[in-house]
Amino acid sequence: MAAYEIFSGLSKSETSRIVDSGVIRQIDGGKLLFRKGDMGDEMYIILKGKIDIIDEYDTHKKILAELGPGELFGEMAMFEKRMRSAHALAKEPTQLVALSEDVLKKLIEKKIPKQFLANIIGVLCQRLRLTNRMYMHAKYGKASKDVKWLG
Repeated sequence: MAAYEIFSGLSKSETSRIVDSGVIRQIDGGKLLFRKGDMGDEMYIILKGKIDIIDEYDTHKKILAELGPGELFGEMAMFEKRMRSAHALAKEPTQLVALSEDVLKKLIEKKIPKQFLANIIGVLCQRLRLTNRMYMHAKYGKASKDVKWLG
């Protein structure tokens, strides 16, 4: 999956307004930001560094995504008020901005740039498309490209 630049189409001042509204966090390389099962009350945008999103089941670990600057993560658990579905591990020293739901609501009240919200929706759509593709491949194997829509 190609990186989705969450600040795409925003001016420097719009980007600064969003970043300045959140809390800047520095995470040392090799440190967990959150664990699978933690309650999600913030989403994050990577400013510098890299984050691995890792799923763990029994003794198996799988890197689901390797994220870099400009990428968003943690939004699903925040929006749904649910537990995290995976671990977030800093692959190297990483700087990110944490945005809580309250901060996002305040930004919306102050007329957050519509492009930022469109970019969040774009991230969600991109992830849904990838998940669908992975599901189809797991269910049908390579024949998934031959599956016809019957709806």
